[in-house]
Amino acid sequence: MVIADRLNSDNSFRVSITPNRSISWRGNLIFVFLVSVPLTIIALGFLYVGAPIILPFAGLEILLVLTALYFVFKDANRKEILTFTPEKLIIEKGRLRPETTTEFVREWAYVFVEKATHPWYPLHIVISSKGERVPIGDFLTEEDKKILIEKMDEIIQELRTA
Repeated sequence: MVIADRLNSDNSFRVSITPNRSISWRGNLIFVFLVSVPLTIIALGFLYVGAPIILPFAGLEILLVLTALYFVFKDANRKEILTFTPEKLIIEKGRLRPETTTEFVREWAYVFVEKATHPWYPLHIVISSKGERVPIGDFLTEEDKKILIEKMDEIIQELRTA
């Protein structure tokens, strides 16, 4: 998802980039509950007929599903924030807080859209300045990458005319 906002300060813009999240953490927990209830009932049925070895494996299966959903949700919480000011371009990447921050002089920064060599491969958007390259939006869909390119183009054109 790409959200572009104009900041109240002197002709500055902020672009927030986040991956599409199909379900919230609460939704994930409800899914695990809905999967674990029938599994627990079946495992207790096996325990009742004299096969207690099923219980640890049922618990392990629930734990594996919960662990997999945790890692997927953690990966989907990535966020990139691009801040365009008349002087600087600031790129912040992280999950709950900025883990990496890169600052470029805006006039020297270039946005490259690297076309894929094969139709199955995604576009790559890279911001480069003075030999340093920072890829952005790698987790976006192709449609979201095109929206990001359009919004950045609009912002850059407005900053050039200001």
